[in-house]
Amino acid sequence: MFSYPDADEVLSDLGDKVVEAFARAVARTTDDLAEYRQIKPSWVSQASERGLANWIHDRLWYHLSVLLDGISTVRLVDSEPTREIFVGLRYRLRAKRHGDEGNVSTFLTPGAIEFLFQPPAQETISGLEEIRLIAGYTWDKETREMGQPVLSLRDGKDEIVWLIELPDAGTGYGGATVTPMPVAPEPSAPTIELGDEDAARGNETGEDAQS
Repeated sequence: MFSYPDADEVLSDLGDKVVEAFARAVARTTDDLAEYRQIKPSWVSQASERGLANWIHDRLWYHLSVLLDGISTVRLVDSEPTREIFVGLRYRLRAKRHGDEGNVSTFLTPGAIEFLFQPPAQETISGLEEIRLIAGYTWDKETREMGQPVLSLRDGKDEIVWLIELPDAGTGYGGATVTPMPVAPEPSAPTIELGDEDAARGNETGEDAQS
């Protein structure tokens, strides 16, 4: 039977450097968004939700690439529109924004569905299963502001196993306390964003890179 690892176990396995990189990448991207809003406020206000999400994702991925570079246990794979981070032999992550109830936006391609589900118990050996995680940040849709860095584990499109706030990038990581985030009392499906006909054709075999 597949047993979900708890958040403390996952943070320990990922290691302080990796967890810190996630948090610092979100902090730096938040600064980028603030600068973008200051320099070109009309561009930000006129941007579509998907357009702004893609801009944020590109900045977040850039910072992750810089901050994770040189960590021997980490491998980044950038095959647009799919971008993934592998940590050791066990963890596979994607970077996305999280809504109020922990929901994430994605085109439900076969690859996205495969990622959202944890591996079937009969296909894995205990301790060697691939754990799929989503690192990212919370998003206030009303103010269009980034919130705290978070990490979530889910199993399927509508079941959040846990969602935690990552330790503050400025406070150090040794023995950091895990802060569970509130999630919806009932599982909620990820938001499905429908693009135009050309976008749909372009994502038939790929996945939405939005954060």
